[in-house]
Amino acid sequence: MRNSNRMHQCPAAIRAIRLVALSSVVATTMAACSATAFPLELASSTPLSERRIEEITIRVRDGRTLRAVVSTPGAPGRYPVLVSVHGGQGDRPVEVMRDTAAPDSDSPTVQMFNRQNWIIVGPDFRNAWLGAEETDIVDAVEFARQLPNANPERVAIFGGSNGGRLSLMAAIMAPRSVGCVVAGSPFMTNPVLFFEGDPTQPPWSTASARARAWMSAARQRLRPIVSRSAEASSLSRQDFLRAHSVEENAERIQARVLLLTSRADEQVPHEFVQGLIDRLRVAGNPAEVLTVDQSLHGFYWGRDGDFGARAGRGERTAGQLEEEALVRDRALTFLNQCLEG
Repeated sequence: MRNSNRMHQCPAAIRAIRLVALSSVVATTMAACSATAFPLELASSTPLSERRIEEITIRVRDGRTLRAVVSTPGAPGRYPVLVSVHGGQGDRPVEVMRDTAAPDSDSPTVQMFNRQNWIIVGPDFRNAWLGAEETDIVDAVEFARQLPNANPERVAIFGGSNGGRLSLMAAIMAPRSVGCVVAGSPFMTNPVLFFEGDPTQPPWSTASARARAWMSAARQRLRPIVSRSAEASSLSRQDFLRAHSVEENAERIQARVLLLTSRADEQVPHEFVQGLIDRLRVAGNPAEVLTVDQSLHGFYWGRDGDFGARAGRGERTAGQLEEEALVRDRALTFLNQCLEG
């Protein structure tokens, strides 16, 4: 997340635009920043010289409104759409969505997205683990497909950590709407393994001590939250966890998938994504996988700073920076094949 002293200040004037989708997803665009254009230094292959940035709200299926940021090429035309999903819990400040979609993001990955002829949509979602957070992202995808300049047949999702899991769940829940998914260290793709796995058995036992400590703390923190959600459903706890498992539902994914993992990730170790890799292969939709060796959690965004997984870890090494550049290059190649091919 960017430092708060760089938060974008929007004009006070607001105009509302209502967009009614065929799927009955209704979005209200609060165009407080609709006149803001950010000049960019673009690659010679990219003809656009500025982008239009909007901070909006999206009305989802149950009437709740969620914040989002939309970055659109300045020139007229129809463009592919990339939905860029932040990690962690939902109900976050709009600055978090700006950091996943706007060209002034601290993320080199997001800056790279904005150098392409794509519409970038960075939605929020509810703080509802294994619940409404999933349908919120589906509704955000449906909204994004119906933006005036969007090509609804060219839609991809990029997400990291919990955002990676939600991106994959959107591909499961709306297979006709998502063409491809890039998921960086997708968190908790197998909730049964995460909450009930035996720490003395693989993959728990093969993860590093730091990874086991972090995941054990996260398991303790999330267990009562998820248990309440399971009790409120009509499913048993086991069935509830399986219903929200990317791994258990991998055969429903029709989109092309690129998984970005790291053997040094202490929050989502590569071993915890291997089950999903195997299930996709068995389902006949093998994922492309890029696994690096040195980078910590969040490497797919490439942000600098002493926070998150990098807190107290010092400057990134030359090897980590090289891995981040490799990941960006692979993600861009994959997304270009999906969105421009």
